[in-house]
Amino acid sequence: MIKQFEDRKIRVSGLAYEAGPTGYGLYRACKSAGIEAMVVAACRIPQAPGKSAKTDGLDSRKLAEFLARGMLQPITVPSEDQEAERSEVRCRNHASREAAKCKERIKSFLLANGLPEPEGLKCWSNAGIEGLKEMGMHPGLRKTLDSYLRQLEFFENEKSLLEHDIKETMLPKEDVLQSVPGVGPVTSGIFRAEIFDPARFRTAEQLASYTGLAPIISQSGQGNGYSRLIPCGQGKLRSVLVEAAWRLLSKEEWAMEFYRRVLSHSGKPQKAIVALARKLAVILWRLWRENKSYESRSDNSMEILPTEQTA
Repeated sequence: MIKQFEDRKIRVSGLAYEAGPTGYGLYRACKSAGIEAMVVAACRIPQAPGKSAKTDGLDSRKLAEFLARGMLQPITVPSEDQEAERSEVRCRNHASREAAKCKERIKSFLLANGLPEPEGLKCWSNAGIEGLKEMGMHPGLRKTLDSYLRQLEFFENEKSLLEHDIKETMLPKEDVLQSVPGVGPVTSGIFRAEIFDPARFRTAEQLASYTGLAPIISQSGQGNGYSRLIPCGQGKLRSVLVEAAWRLLSKEEWAMEFYRRVLSHSGKPQKAIVALARKLAVILWRLWRENKSYESRSDNSMEILPTEQTA
């Protein structure tokens, strides 16, 4: 925070603080009061080499110095409506993760107690769930398994309810994102909620960095080096884009050609599918920004793809 002292009074002329669990309430209050404010990502704040003392007071002084020198880059703060939509999407993601954890607990429970998995449990079909409910076992174990099944049912129901609400209230009637093969309402809803404003990204590289799909190369001396993903970005958005990329792979010829080309160079399926997910993210971003539906071509379909250079 920058403070100007005038006649023993303090006038706040600008404010900056790290993005964190306190949200954007302070930012919005400052803007309403006519005070210039910015929220900065912790990973984007300049760091001095080596270890140094860290306290709230020292951190505040550093932020004030960086702000005065123009060394801080603010993040884009969503509107209250956009933040509410993102909150609902993340609640759905939480329910999905908890349901997956319940399934892991059930399988671990069966393994630890020497109980066979019912037919259909591998894909968690209704028959598999019914098999768990009817399985004979010690009464104490039965109570434990029933508890796990109730937890699973709760989180699956919550996920379904939230997905229905996202589809009915958050997505436009003519959703151009769903015109892309492999992209359904869940993927579209998560992408829209986490991006919330496609115009805030000037280049495809900025979008890739935000989604956590931007590779960085590490190389030293004469070695070939290696690439890895930047350890930042929106984790759930990244995972749904990768899942959608696998679906796109089976639906579009150009996607398979792109995947095979990257695979031939890297030799790793994980890198190839991440590269396709990055390409898919750019396609969705361009379609949303230009409000155009996806169109595939049987001849030289790569021409329709947005470039990954400056948009």
